[in-house]
Amino acid sequence: MAFSNRVRGALTTTVLATAATGFLAGCGTDEDDEQVAYCTNEDGEIVDDDYCDDDRGGGGGLFFLYLGAFRPGLPVGTVLPRGGTRISPTDTAARQRYGLPGSGKVTGGTRVTGGIGSGSGGSGSGS
Repeated sequence: MAFSNRVRGALTTTVLATAATGFLAGCGTDEDDEQVAYCTNEDGEIVDDDYCDDDRGGGGGLFFLYLGAFRPGLPVGTVLPRGGTRISPTDTAARQRYGLPGSGKVTGGTRVTGGIGSGSGGSGSGS
């Protein structure tokens, strides 16, 4: 099947533009990968950080560390939008996989960059 030069040029442009868009989407910056962690109840409402402190027996299936592209500094009582990742505060492996400390308290609004497997923790761990 023969195509005119005009059609061939349009197809080439479309294919190159699509390939470039896909390539650029895969080249996100660290800022794009940044997530923020909060302690929430099962409804996604931010609660006091002590509820997710596994050193104090926090969690129990009722509270979660919730990570997502949320704004840092949100107050207790804020309901976070869907789309984040919920982690049991007592799941050491999952916490570390998402760049959080393996145990202890995670302060609400802790920034985590890199996402899964990054191993880079945010601030606010401890106590």
